[in-house]
Amino acid sequence: MEYASCALCGSTKNSSIYRTRDRNWNLPGVFNVVKCSVCNLVFLNPRPDLEEIGSYYPETFSLRAHHEQGMDNLKIQGAHWEKVISERLAPLLNLKTSGRVLDVGCGDCLALLYMKRLGWNVFGLEPRENAAELARNKFGIDVRSGYLESSGFEPGFFDAITLIHVFEHVHKPDAMARQISQLLAPDGLALIETPNFDSLESRVFRDRWVAIDAPRHLYHFTPETLRAMLENNSLRVLKVFHGSDPGLYKMGYSESLRQMVSDFGIKKYPAKNVSNTNTPISTGPKVDSTARKLESLLFGATGSIANSLKLGGRITAIAQKK
Repeated sequence: MEYASCALCGSTKNSSIYRTRDRNWNLPGVFNVVKCSVCNLVFLNPRPDLEEIGSYYPETFSLRAHHEQGMDNLKIQGAHWEKVISERLAPLLNLKTSGRVLDVGCGDCLALLYMKRLGWNVFGLEPRENAAELARNKFGIDVRSGYLESSGFEPGFFDAITLIHVFEHVHKPDAMARQISQLLAPDGLALIETPNFDSLESRVFRDRWVAIDAPRHLYHFTPETLRAMLENNSLRVLKVFHGSDPGLYKMGYSESLRQMVSDFGIKKYPAKNVSNTNTPISTGPKVDSTARKLESLLFGATGSIANSLKLGGRITAIAQKK
């Protein structure tokens, strides 16, 4: 474990918000979430160092069982994957419709597959070789395994770069922002989506909020700290969008509620599958269709109200290089 200074202002002064554990994968450890006393950036401190962090990512992390379900039937949070991905990418696709795009931390490559079908020239970067190999073999997408700083892409090569729930995972988001700026063409755009620590979900569920995801989420951004992180590191923010989870039910509320119920001993929350990469990934307990419909109505309405108040569970920044 290592202690970190603030990645936004460099201060070593911070105060603990709460202690938490890995409720998503049930891996051992207790973790401390702190807030910078100077700029209010929230982060994990201490945290696993670069050598340790890999042990907290199971082989099945973020992979969906394409070979089991097939792309025609694949769903994310109860909705068809194309609908969910289109919602996530809308802030970018409304401004730019073609070119070369890099998805950093592309995982199962659904975003790139969607953009490929729209005519984009797509590239992916994924630290885990098993995910990169899946994308190359199944979708024919150029996915490199590794990290941005050693990717070998030429400066100014990309018209767009996307990071969908990646920015909160990296040890040096300030350095990553500068690298993104270097790789963008002069009129290129970056889309950065992260959970919103200032959201209603975060305020209600606190350390039981599913997006705390300790210790994989090293940073927790608000609209203000995300904008400052990008603006301070060679990216000009054009707009920050507020939203909730796409799909037919709102995972931020429903999964957090189940974790809270489990903590109080009312009903045990089952662990995700970490042992068999040939099995579809569980995102929590199975819930019947009636319960899902009720969740969609209740949490969908809650999410809409939160969005209107700019308290949605996720934020998406669109930025250009300076």
